[in-house]
Amino acid sequence: MSVDMHFDSGSVSILIVDDRPSNILLLREALRDLGEIHFAVSGQEALEFTQNNVPDLVLLDIEMPGMDGYEVCRRMKADPRLSDIPIIFVTSHDDSVHELQALNLGGVDFLHKPFNISVARARARTHLMLRLKSRQLSIAQRNLSEVVHHVPAFIANWTSELTNIWANDVSGHWFGMAASDMPGMHVRDIVGESTFDLLQPGLNDVLAGHDVSFELRFLHPDDCVAYAQVSLVSRTHLDLNAGFLMLITDVTRRKLAEQAECDEKERFRITLNSIGDAVIATDLHGSVTFMNPIAETMTGWIGHEAMGEAVEQVMPLRDSNGCTIPNPIRLALRERRTVSMALNTILQRRDGQLSTVEDSAAPILDQAGNMTGAIIVFHDASETLALAVKMTHLANHDPLTNLPNRMRLLDRTAQAVQTARRSGKGVALMVLDLDHFKHINDSVGHSVGDRLLQQVALRLQGILRESDTLSRQGGDEFIVLLPELESVDYVGVLANRLLTTASQPYLLDGVRFDLSLSVGIAVFPDESDDSETLFRHADAAMYRAKQQGRGRYCFFSADIEERARARFDMEQALRLALERHEFEVHYQPKIDAASNRTTGAEALVRWRKPDDKLVPPLEFIPLAEETGMIVAIGALVLRQACLDARAWHEAGFSICVAVNVSAVQLEKSAFVPLVREILRSTDMPAHLLELEITESVLARNVEDTLKTITELKSLGLSIAVDDFGTGYSSLAYLKQFPIDVLKIDQSFVRGLLLDDSSLAIVSAIIKMAQAMELKLVAEGVETEGHNQALRALGCEVMQGFLFARPMPEADMRAFLRRGQPCS
Repeated sequence: MSVDMHFDSGSVSILIVDDRPSNILLLREALRDLGEIHFAVSGQEALEFTQNNVPDLVLLDIEMPGMDGYEVCRRMKADPRLSDIPIIFVTSHDDSVHELQALNLGGVDFLHKPFNISVARARARTHLMLRLKSRQLSIAQRNLSEVVHHVPAFIANWTSELTNIWANDVSGHWFGMAASDMPGMHVRDIVGESTFDLLQPGLNDVLAGHDVSFELRFLHPDDCVAYAQVSLVSRTHLDLNAGFLMLITDVTRRKLAEQAECDEKERFRITLNSIGDAVIATDLHGSVTFMNPIAETMTGWIGHEAMGEAVEQVMPLRDSNGCTIPNPIRLALRERRTVSMALNTILQRRDGQLSTVEDSAAPILDQAGNMTGAIIVFHDASETLALAVKMTHLANHDPLTNLPNRMRLLDRTAQAVQTARRSGKGVALMVLDLDHFKHINDSVGHSVGDRLLQQVALRLQGILRESDTLSRQGGDEFIVLLPELESVDYVGVLANRLLTTASQPYLLDGVRFDLSLSVGIAVFPDESDDSETLFRHADAAMYRAKQQGRGRYCFFSADIEERARARFDMEQALRLALERHEFEVHYQPKIDAASNRTTGAEALVRWRKPDDKLVPPLEFIPLAEETGMIVAIGALVLRQACLDARAWHEAGFSICVAVNVSAVQLEKSAFVPLVREILRSTDMPAHLLELEITESVLARNVEDTLKTITELKSLGLSIAVDDFGTGYSSLAYLKQFPIDVLKIDQSFVRGLLLDDSSLAIVSAIIKMAQAMELKLVAEGVETEGHNQALRALGCEVMQGFLFARPMPEADMRAFLRRGQPCS
């Protein structure tokens, strides 16, 4: 079919019935693109074709031998399948009698021979379009009827005498009667007497020409109460016959939901009026819309007087200092979230009376999530606050030892792991189990066992850091949490201390008890990815410690345990070294390169073991600082250096001796008195003593460090900044501190001839020292090239292997004798 017909010509079938082939050819040519063309040369052949094929259009010749066109048309119209097919008669007669007869038989048009091709085509296309429109209309009517009969509502057409014309309730769902039985029946007989009485006022209105809508409560055919929305539409103003249309929609669910909501609101109101807390609700502007009786009592306002007032007027709040604070409702409205009141918030009653209150405010949201206001719930907190503190403590602590319980420990462990992930530090967990403690409970009773557990808890707590957590898990098991762990070595040291402390004898009522611990240790992130794994690994390590003989500790990781035990052994060896006086002082000269004179010496500690082997300082100084033994070692070095320097002075070598001071020493309040006492007892001239302090130490606690250095300077000694340029170099602290000497770090000296950056740094340090009138010493001078470069830049005093390695005091004395002593 052509495009202007708006349907596919391939789906259109046209039958031409004519006994003359020439006529068929002419018509086929005229209609060739309007559809699929079929032909029959007799009436009988045409009827046989239609038995299996229903054409959309038939062009039928009237005069044919055997059976004429009239008879063919009559038989087609008698067949229900073919009755609505449009038939265009074709004849050579122009007598109107033939046309009239053809039209009376059901024909839709007439074509005269000879054919006008354009007219024939136009008429065929017109009737095909009508056929298409008719088919579409039929489908639409069928679909509409289907929708109407299945819509979840009762639709009916009524006369002005209230008799039914039509209804859609095919199954009789609404009133127990099918729609097919309703036509001609009165409304009363269909809906029932009681429902009719309820409909009567609306029926009167619609019959008077008014459209009406109302709700109806009626009894469903299954004896259930139902609710409906009834709409009656008059047909008078619709230019229809008198009568009306009826639409009934089931609104039972909505009605029941509304009733439930109403009931819920009433329950809500009764609940709010019955609870022991005060409740105030506001609108979006913070104006009061509701107060329960407790709120009236606490604020001093009567409900109806408070309506519409700003919440701050009804509920004025202040802090413990008497300053006005915002009402939490404002924040809840602004940020659409629940807000709690700050601690120690005070409410001022209308009569001026004050009370401490606790509360929380929250936004009120409707079903769509839109905020409609806010609500605040509060109560007098004076008693409940104290009770809450007590309950919180009990919930988080072991009642026997008052240590944090498992719940508190889990929380702290999770926080420690989370912090460690950000900071890059570690977390250690130690599971401690008392060995054979059950035997004590069984032999002397649980009361004695409990007292022993309390003593164990006190001992263990006494050797932990403030940041560590000791927890009792129940029975005889304790757990130690070590957060912000910088070194795993500390864990092994602490484990040994715990074992030693716990194994000291206990005396209860004159009876001695001896206990031991088995300790399992796990470390995050070394072998545990999270807090749960940390607990599991530490527990497994504790059982391994028991299997290995009890009274010991085990790391979950063998490598860490080996390092921890090695560190512990080193610590023990250090303590013995102090007792056996295994430390000695060596000296490295400082040389004035221009005159080749010795201007000073740096005192360096060395550890000589009984096998005469020297332990490098880097292997024991960090541990000594961590354990605090550096204080005793430092005092030993300082005293020996002063004794040696005084001896050199008496021998005619008045050179300055430099002694390194660690941060641990400097932070001790007894350090200045110690230096003063050593200077006095050794009879050491103070101007021959120089204390070397790294710049990182200077910057750690500027105020306290400045005070200490100022006191040291008052003794008459010199202060040198060691390793300058490697830490927190700042002109600000250089100006602040009374510094005499800058020591250029050996890393810059070694790179002096290798890269421009080291050369630039050294040059800058020298120029800065000269400008500030500070003495300079270059460390790590190992080649003549270093010597020449430093002298060219303006640095004369040097220290390094080029001139001399560190040496014992006897060798240093000989070195001085070979050289030219400075004046």
